[in-house]
Amino acid sequence: MPQLESQAMPRPSLLASVTALLLLGCAATTLPAQQHHSDYDEVDPWVGFQPPERAADSAGVTQFLKALGASDPLVCQLAVRSIGNHWGPGDEDRQIGVLAGETTLSHERDALGRSISDPAALALLSSTLSSSNPCVRRAAARLLGNSNTDEAVHRLRTALRTKDPRVREAAALGLADAEDPASLHDLTSALKDSDQSVIRMAAYALGELEDARAVKPLGELLGSKDAPTRATAAWALGQIEDIRSAQRLASLVKDGDAEVRLAAVEALGEIEDYRGTGALIDALKDPDVRVRRAAAEALGQVEDQKAAGALEKALEDKDPVVRRLAAQALGELDNLKRAPGRLVAALTDRDQELAMLAARSLGEIGDTTVVPALATAYRSDNPRMRYSVIAALADLEDSRGNEVLSVARKDPDQAVRHKASEALHDREDDDD
Repeated sequence: MPQLESQAMPRPSLLASVTALLLLGCAATTLPAQQHHSDYDEVDPWVGFQPPERAADSAGVTQFLKALGASDPLVCQLAVRSIGNHWGPGDEDRQIGVLAGETTLSHERDALGRSISDPAALALLSSTLSSSNPCVRRAAARLLGNSNTDEAVHRLRTALRTKDPRVREAAALGLADAEDPASLHDLTSALKDSDQSVIRMAAYALGELEDARAVKPLGELLGSKDAPTRATAAWALGQIEDIRSAQRLASLVKDGDAEVRLAAVEALGEIEDYRGTGALIDALKDPDVRVRRAAAEALGQVEDQKAAGALEKALEDKDPVVRRLAAQALGELDNLKRAPGRLVAALTDRDQELAMLAARSLGEIGDTTVVPALATAYRSDNPRMRYSVIAALADLEDSRGNEVLSVARKDPDQAVRHKASEALHDREDDDD
């Protein structure tokens, strides 16, 4: 997604930085007003007896934005990215967990986390979309997007048609937070904007919207001459998870830009369609290690057994994480009848994490010919490895593993003993 934060913001006072964070805090209370749809499964015994909860007015919003504008860039970004993360109220009013002399500003903080509906506050936020400070623009956009009021969404959709590209970009970001289905047409139209940053943010917002109607316009964006735009469009298609995107995304796996290749591979993993298997197999040989890692993980998500050979070969990749992800992915493939030889050999690898992942995957594959190899691997000094072996033997349900399970009931590690006893108990129940 496009980066809105400035790299050259003035260094502020410590007081302003602290004030911004105190006002936002660790985000505010989750309220029904911030939800797009009521949850009929939840009934709240406190309804009608909760204290009045007011959202921030224009004065509160002004104070917050002013503090952000004067704060350190890192503090500003930390505060703004916390908007919308509702972790619930604390016990500040009761002074529980509060430091001596600490000012909590809990009421002001909670007010900023609620759905802002004050017309003057919404007007202020709208005008702030043109701020020269990108972090403050982000704050205004996100507060509008999280307002969940018709007026806020209307202001954002209107701002998407202004002359200032900074305002249009921020408006698209706000609509990403709003996740309003009615904004689909506005955002798809913004994909043809004259400013590339607006196009990227509109694509990002469409990904957040997760509406399949955006697949076609986003697919056309994959042919953009701008690499960050192609990457953002690929990411967005991955969020929508529509199989119609698979073939177009597969062609980007050979893109000249590594970020684009990475986004395409991750998107194919999200879509989980077999038509992306060939491209993902090719990506296992990508010169960028991030792409190879993503490809190994994505193949596990797709679960196509045709990837078994390539994943087995990836067990010899020079990067340890690629090897581990390949071992894990092999256990996730559908209808794999025989355990790959290199996966069995990985039981004795010096990389203990790889060995444990290999054991788990062997159990998931279900090939009982690996029971002797697992029995040997149980001799490990690492209790986590022994646990993984016992878990695999439990999955395989082969009587040849009973001897190891019986021995494991007296293992020095409690978790291993419990797992072995549980497996033997299940087998006894199956025999009855």
